Amino acid sequence: MGTRTIDERNRLTVGEILKGYKRVRLYRNDSGEVLLQPIAEIPASELWLFQNPEAINEVREGLRDAAQGKVSRLDPKELKES
Repeated sequence: MGTRTIDERNRLTVGEILKGYKRVRLYRNDSGEVLLQPIAEIPASELWLFQNPEAINEVREGLRDAAQGKVSRLDPKELKES
């Protein structure tokens, strides 16, 4: 990884290390070491899904099924109103 220099405005470039990420969470321990943890943000309107284990498991199962070709056509006219 090498060493980096902090510029006069206290900025640090990380180059390719965090390619693909736009945000990081920073941690500093008692020894002064710093850890950058890449994070992804979730819109508040979608947060409920990740806080609901049953719902997120159903989504993951559906994605696995789709990846395995376990899909079928559905005619919306055949759906019952609740």
